[in-house]
Amino acid sequence: MLLCMSSNDRIRKYLEAGTVLGQVTRARAEEIVKELASAGDIQREQTQEWVDNLVERSRKTSEQILDLIRHEVSTQLSKIDATALETLAGQVSDLLKRSAAAGRNATADAAAQAAKGAQAAREAAERVTPSAVKKTAKTAKTATKAKTVATKKAAAAKKAAPAKKAAATAKKAAPPTITPDTAATPGTSS
Repeated sequence: MLLCMSSNDRIRKYLEAGTVLGQVTRARAEEIVKELASAGDIQREQTQEWVDNLVERSRKTSEQILDLIRHEVSTQLSKIDATALETLAGQVSDLLKRSAAAGRNATADAAAQAAKGAQAAREAAERVTPSAVKKTAKTAKTATKAKTVATKKAAAAKKAAPAKKAAATAKKAAPPTITPDTAATPGTSS
């Protein structure tokens, strides 16, 4: 009998520990009972009864916890002063309105500053554009003239190069010419 009581106490503690933490599903209850049956703590014929008992006990425990929570919330709400609660709600509402207005103002200020900056940039571009166009046109004219001169010089050099080369080749191939200065050389008689 002592063995049976200690076994029942162990089972009861095991079951109570499982149900205190929350509602036990039927699948979890069957798993627990299967473990107890395999350990020899309960007889196999009683497993379905134990599963039903465990699920029912879990459901009742969950309902008791919910009732306790409902009662505590109700008690705490009854202690709150209704006018103080309304005052607090009004203050929160006012704070939200001011916050929204501040956000809209900040957005409007940022948009106005951006518009001013864009306008200033357009005006600066308009002031700079005529003088920049003149400078660019003058630079372009100068560059075009320089390019034209360079092109003409390159063409002349190309034309002159074959003529100079031919003259150099002809000079090497021609026999020396005798000029009056070169005709009278020392050691010759005339």
